[in-house]
Amino acid sequence: MSYGAVEQLFYDVSTSRNRKEAFREDSGEVAGKYALSETEREMVISMQVENLFEYGINPMLLMGFWTSVRGPQSMPEYLARVPKLASRLEASSGGKDSL
Repeated sequence: MSYGAVEQLFYDVSTSRNRKEAFREDSGEVAGKYALSETEREMVISMQVENLFEYGINPMLLMGFWTSVRGPQSMPEYLARVPKLASRLEASSGGKDSL
């Protein structure tokens, strides 16, 4: 799988005022300008940050995209939705006791 188109969209929305405003007005139209799979398109348009995180999108780019679209006041919601790194480490190592 390739993350390039998703990450390019996130970078563009995070760094371009025009692209950010366009995404806020019509996320589907903006997403259509990138070579996204249908699954990627749905995750982006629906702001499924938890799924995008699990998909392997760069966490810092994902956070920048989220705050660009939703605003910095939305960070508590973002943090509640994105899996914690510690929980991923626990899952990959077999639990807390094996750390």
